[in-house]
Amino acid sequence: MYTAIIIEDEYPARLRLDQMLSRHQGTIKVLGHADIGKTAIEMTNKYRPDVVFLDIHLPDMNGFEVLQALDYHPMVIFTTAYAEYAVQAFEVFSVDYLVKPFDDLRFKKAIDKISQFQHVVPEPDYAKMAKLFFDAQRKPKQTSLAVKSGQKILLIDYEDITHLKADDKYVTVSTATNKTYLCEKSLGTLEESLPEHFIRVHRSYIINKTWIAEIHRYFKGRLMIVIDDKERTTVITSDTYTAPTKIALGI
Repeated sequence: MYTAIIIEDEYPARLRLDQMLSRHQGTIKVLGHADIGKTAIEMTNKYRPDVVFLDIHLPDMNGFEVLQALDYHPMVIFTTAYAEYAVQAFEVFSVDYLVKPFDDLRFKKAIDKISQFQHVVPEPDYAKMAKLFFDAQRKPKQTSLAVKSGQKILLIDYEDITHLKADDKYVTVSTATNKTYLCEKSLGTLEESLPEHFIRVHRSYIINKTWIAEIHRYFKGRLMIVIDDKERTTVITSDTYTAPTKIALGI
C-alpha cells in the first residue's frame, strides 16, 4: 500500500480528492492534508509519503518551491486549474497531473500509473519543471480588470492599476489616482491571468512594475518597493517572493 499527502489550498478540491481516494483505500492511505506550502514541507518531510497530490499554486509559494524544500523525492501528482496544454510540457517529470474539476476516469489513470513509477522515478529538475510550466501558460489578451463599484461592475485598464492587495475575502485594486476597488477573484487567480508586468512580491501583494518609483534594500536581503501613486505606497517583499521579484526586476 502507498501513502499520500494532499497539498491543496482549496477546500472543495481537497474534499473531492479525499472522496476519490476513498475508492482506492486498498491502494493508497492518506496521511494528512496541507493548505499552505510551509505546512506541506514540514508534513511531507516528517511523514515521507510515497506520493503527494500537489497544487501548483499555494497561498505562500508554488508547488515547485515546495518540492525544492523537501529532503527526499516523493512521487508527484500535480493538481491545477489549467487546461492540459499548460502542463503537458512537464508531464515526463511527474507521475501525472489532474486538471480541476477532477474527472473520475482521469483520476483512476493517475492512480494506476503510480505503480509504474515506484522504482523508476526520474531525477527531478524542479527549476526546469517550473520554467516549462510557466512558459506554457497563455496570458490573456484582455486589457482591463473587472471590479466592483457599489452595484456596478467597472473595467479598469491594466495600465492604470498600481498594485493589488489581498483583504479578507476580496482583493483591493488600487490605481495611480488613489482610487480603490474590490475584485472578487483571489490574488492567486489574478496572478495567473494578469499581464507579465504584474509581479507577486508578497503573499498579500501584486504590483505593477511600471509604477515602481523606488527600490531599496531591506533587512535579510528583502526589498522595499515604493509605488509611484499619490500615497507613495511602500511594499516590502516577503522571503518567499524576494528572489523571484529580483529576477523579474533584473536586480
